[in-house]
Amino acid sequence: MKKVVKLFSAVALSMCCLCACGGNSATTNGGDGSVKSGSGNESSENATPEVKQADADGKLNADIVYWSSYTESSNYGQSIKAAADAFMKENPGVKISISFQGTDISSTLTPALQAGNNITMFEANSDNVVRLWKDYLMDLGEFYEKTYPQTGGKPYADSILPAYKNLAKTQGDGKYVYFPYTPQFLNVWYNKDIFEECGITEKPKTWDEMMEVCATLKKNGYTPFTSDQNHIDYNLSLYLERLLGAEGTNELANGDGSAWDNPEVLKAVKKFEDAASKGYWAENIMTVVTPEAQQEMVLDKKIAMYVCGSWMPNNVRESAGDDFRWGSFTYPLVENGADDGSSLCYGCYGIAINKNATPEEAEACAAFATYLTLGEWGDYMVKNCNAIPITNDPNVKWPEMIADAEHIYDGITNRWPAHGHMRTNGDFLPVFQSACTKLYGGKMTAEEFVAECKAYFK
Repeated sequence: MKKVVKLFSAVALSMCCLCACGGNSATTNGGDGSVKSGSGNESSENATPEVKQADADGKLNADIVYWSSYTESSNYGQSIKAAADAFMKENPGVKISISFQGTDISSTLTPALQAGNNITMFEANSDNVVRLWKDYLMDLGEFYEKTYPQTGGKPYADSILPAYKNLAKTQGDGKYVYFPYTPQFLNVWYNKDIFEECGITEKPKTWDEMMEVCATLKKNGYTPFTSDQNHIDYNLSLYLERLLGAEGTNELANGDGSAWDNPEVLKAVKKFEDAASKGYWAENIMTVVTPEAQQEMVLDKKIAMYVCGSWMPNNVRESAGDDFRWGSFTYPLVENGADDGSSLCYGCYGIAINKNATPEEAEACAAFATYLTLGEWGDYMVKNCNAIPITNDPNVKWPEMIADAEHIYDGITNRWPAHGHMRTNGDFLPVFQSACTKLYGGKMTAEEFVAECKAYFK
């Protein structure tokens, strides 16, 4: 992870953002692969695309077994299943069997692949795809050069967002090893109505400006921030990314512990200790659990901000209602920071093909992956799940719920891991999250915080 992934591309993003759903109690991915369940009923405006009957001599002919990291009841799961049914109707020579694994896929897919089970294609967070199943990934380069009915006469590679085409190749060590879809990123989400009521007209661009916003919110009787134990690391983690850059933050998470002796790290943590002393976090920050904090933010409407992924508005769509107005801004710059704002924590889900698939199976898998993520069914998933489209078609718009983040990728040339470097060490993460909880709750000093994190490495 010490390698900073540089994505020098025009990150053209005239389109939408990830996560809410077109039904009740949105069931969505939590970015890290977590799945929140709900009824997933479709709204009338998200009618499924018309299914075209296939010609009798349909060319594709294969049986496909698709393992998904979504649940069948989720809006994403329902979208995948509906698209598969339509694809099979249009291509009668293809049979698609879907195994919805949910978050268990991280532990179930590897032994299944090792045992030689019949698994033709699978999808999950792209970081997990390349980390957990690298030895089973087919080189998809030839399919990236092909045109499909959903690509408007262009090769597939020229039909998706440049940032994610480059990400797929970078994560595949120079090869395309998955089809990207449902992009996602970390940023600050806020209640527009609260900001307007408090006279806050400018989004904060620096940490000091964000602290001024917090002071204004507090003065007007609002709680500036909330979070929960599943996401509480994001705020300080992003501050450290801005301060130290990728290599420095990676050393904190994966080094020998000496990086925690950096006096700049202590100064950073002291800023959070100071914010806690001013009451800038919710009073129940130490006990609130997922998804309670997010629900409180949209139901009580007394909490202004939450640092989370682009999937969050969708997670609470049913509770928030159609009148909740989401605002968004990138995590602000910090004083003497190594990062100039050109970096962003972002990622996507990836659909991979088992390298042991036959040519006929691979052809059908690639056609289905394109069918699912672009064209009419790609649009359907965007609307049904309030997802960020992967197409670079400028006519495809961001869902209204997350449209305020439409320009999140502008000027981004460097990619941090989808959830930040602190999450690249799964053993250390609970220690860091626990310390953040106590720090934000005013039960731990900055010195104690640094000592507790450093102690892990001993």
